[in-house]
Amino acid sequence: MRIRSRRAVVKLVISPLLCGLLVATLVSAAWLAIGSPRPAAGAVWFQVTKLGGARYTGAPDQPFFALIIGTGARSDDPNESRDDPGLADAVHVIGVNPALNAATILDIPRDTEGPGGQKINSYIVNRPANDLRGMADAVSQVTGAPLTYVIRVNFPNFVEMVDEIGGIDIDIPTAMSDGFSGAEFAAGPNHLTGDQALAFSRDRHSFNNGDLARTSNQGLLIISALRTLQKHNASAGDTVRLVATVGRHTKLDGVSIPDLFHLGQYALTLDAANVKNVVLPVGNSGSGSNLAKTVDAASLLADFTDDGVLQTH
Repeated sequence: MRIRSRRAVVKLVISPLLCGLLVATLVSAAWLAIGSPRPAAGAVWFQVTKLGGARYTGAPDQPFFALIIGTGARSDDPNESRDDPGLADAVHVIGVNPALNAATILDIPRDTEGPGGQKINSYIVNRPANDLRGMADAVSQVTGAPLTYVIRVNFPNFVEMVDEIGGIDIDIPTAMSDGFSGAEFAAGPNHLTGDQALAFSRDRHSFNNGDLARTSNQGLLIISALRTLQKHNASAGDTVRLVATVGRHTKLDGVSIPDLFHLGQYALTLDAANVKNVVLPVGNSGSGSNLAKTVDAASLLADFTDDGVLQTH
């Protein structure tokens, strides 16, 4: 058996320590430069709730699912928002498969029928107000996806968030002209400010299929935001600064700052080209004006929920 020299053994031990020290120094320096990411120290952009027992680590290999919702609520304080809790007019389930370095965004139209016959966007206003767990349970029953995280975006503060990260670069598929949302965009590459990003994500009058196109465009905006953030936050220091900024505007429930850092770190390494954006197949066969899942939905959801990505759809 070959015996390593003392120098080689020392090198094997010291190298990881030096790497760890370097990373710790980088993180500390960035933290000092940007400030400790005290959650919800400013206007709340996100509320992140962990539902499952899964813990995201630096080397994940299991798929997980997150529910992303956007509401028109004016406040995140349940006492203040009881009179205006805000319907969830943006509903998306993101399946992430770290082993494949791939993800799928499943866009759920707001009028999709949920359990009990309510529209899916209304479950968040059940008492108590801003009931993220109740909303997650309803979406999970519709999709079959076991949700680990729920991320709630307050639409009014969405504008501030987009502006602070420097806007979003997006390739808009078709021209948009909607006096209701304020969306006025030519097809092709555009750089959106916060107000423009909100108008883009709310436009349903520029399209014949209305809300189906709107929810698909919201998924496109998420992917475009990921691309933009990756372009402007290429280094480890950039990642720390970005997470610190987001952390100061995030209300955490069951999620630690290290969890948030690891999630952000992974998101910035996920190849946006490997993220599919698909609308849940629905039709007009639901009760009243509700949209019911079509026969095509069953096979798509089975493909999606088994590992977080679509291979056959």
